[in-house]
Amino acid sequence: MPTFERLTTFLSKRCRCVPPPAPTGLAAAGGGGSSEVMVTWDPVAGSVQSYRVYRRKVAGSWWLLAVVTPDAVGLLVPGKLGIVDAPDYWPWPSGADASAERCYAVSAIASDGLEGPLSVVACGTPT
Repeated sequence: MPTFERLTTFLSKRCRCVPPPAPTGLAAAGGGGSSEVMVTWDPVAGSVQSYRVYRRKVAGSWWLLAVVTPDAVGLLVPGKLGIVDAPDYWPWPSGADASAERCYAVSAIASDGLEGPLSVVACGTPT
């Protein structure tokens, strides 16, 4: 049976698996009403298949909110990727206050499926 070290060596020779860097330029700001928050970030250079947008539930606990593909650049803000988070658009936690501040982080997913690190956290208060 192979040891962990042998397996790691084997995989590193077979796979040039390097996760993408964390997205930069993350911003969260009140949207256009209906308790919306617009979340935007800069695209990551290189081979990225998608981005995962996480909303913080409580300190240290994140919920996967959305998956965004790179072809969505510029749909909300020129040159950026983004989503609009509102109680009407996504499953909303029971009893949650839709007017409370929300915090987000984003990661990039490489074409080989590896998820990169989370971006810095950005928080916004809905409007």
